[in-house]
Amino acid sequence: MADAFIRKQAEKPDGLSVTQCLHMFGVSRSGYYSWVNRQKDADGSQAEKRERQNKLKELFRQIVRKLGFVPGKRTFQTYLWREFNVSISVKQCRRIMTSMNLVANRPKKDAYKHQATHDHEYAAPLNAVKQDFYIGPRKIILTDITYLYYGPVRTPVYLCAFKDAYTKEILGHHVDTHMTVELVKTAYDAMMEKHRTELHRAECVIHSDQGSQYLSTTFQKLLSDDDFIQSVSGRGNSQDNAPMESFFGRMKCELLDLVALCPDADSVAKMIDGYMAAYNNQHYQYALAGLTPSEYYAYVTTGIYPVDNYYGIKATELMPIKALVEARLNAAADKARKVRAATAKRRQAAQQICKTPEMVVARDQRILLRKISKWMRSKTTAIQQISHLTAVLKKAQRAGVFLMSAPAELITELTDGRNWSAHPELSYIYEMRELF
Repeated sequence: MADAFIRKQAEKPDGLSVTQCLHMFGVSRSGYYSWVNRQKDADGSQAEKRERQNKLKELFRQIVRKLGFVPGKRTFQTYLWREFNVSISVKQCRRIMTSMNLVANRPKKDAYKHQATHDHEYAAPLNAVKQDFYIGPRKIILTDITYLYYGPVRTPVYLCAFKDAYTKEILGHHVDTHMTVELVKTAYDAMMEKHRTELHRAECVIHSDQGSQYLSTTFQKLLSDDDFIQSVSGRGNSQDNAPMESFFGRMKCELLDLVALCPDADSVAKMIDGYMAAYNNQHYQYALAGLTPSEYYAYVTTGIYPVDNYYGIKATELMPIKALVEARLNAAADKARKVRAATAKRRQAAQQICKTPEMVVARDQRILLRKISKWMRSKTTAIQQISHLTAVLKKAQRAGVFLMSAPAELITELTDGRNWSAHPELSYIYEMRELF
């Protein structure tokens, strides 16, 4: 009845509004429009919407089956776009997750958060990063050690990983049953074996916590031999290594229940190897423009975003982007080797020059003359300054005598600095400007 009355009023030029009509019949606006939508559904207009929702839910199930865990709404959005070419908003992803009762896997609270200690700035070890992680690819390499439990009695294994803070790529890792320096060294060697040409050691920082493995002389010698810069977090401050802590937290959300099913440490290591490979090459990330970490490194290195085709040319018909990255890195490495070889050659040639005693004495004389000339210039400047300042000092002394004999009214007047210019006895202040 209310709907029929509203339709009649809509036909009149001066009819009642929808709100007025609903108020007359005692019907709420939400109830009325809900009834209208149900009537439309009878005509099949809502059936299409439900069918689309069901298709999206099936895609969500496929993503969960592929990953083996429930990701967040942004990850769902990225996978829908990359895997199925479906674009929906983050809010719609959240609504679908709610309707399916899907709860994203979340890491547990960091036990050390808000418990940071602060050392004296000169007593603490060097922190070269200072939480500025995202300065460029292969610039800041983060590392840490975490633990996982496997088997029925929760036997621990330890994982050490090295991560590029900018591209979020895991460059090297290793799993062992003991948390020793050898664990870190093996993970470090794995990183260097795969990515040695990509790491410009003189500009690259290796950042860790203050664990004994990282502060050991063995690890420090590894870094110094390869010309890396070592950096460590503040004592007990997990925020100084936040991206690495975040990675381990999310990895455990996805793997802890699966690792618990492993019968031995070798199975755990094999599972971690597979996870790291999938993380680097298959897991799309919302924060990396929808790319995997390895794709993102190729993108920021070449500027080419990976798509299926480029202006009608399929990507499979072009040279792989990774091949272009490798070629450019090899060219840069060759250039660096040539520069080092030329520098070594010049040094060797300089050392081979036969120097007679006369040449050595003549060189020493030139060095001494340059030093004497430098200090003479300083001496001349110092004499001029002393002469100038002595003259100003005499004027200041005369000003002191002048004030001692001045009447009280004048002293009161001179409390305002603007009145000093009227007295020549006090003009020395304008010659002291450079001292202030």
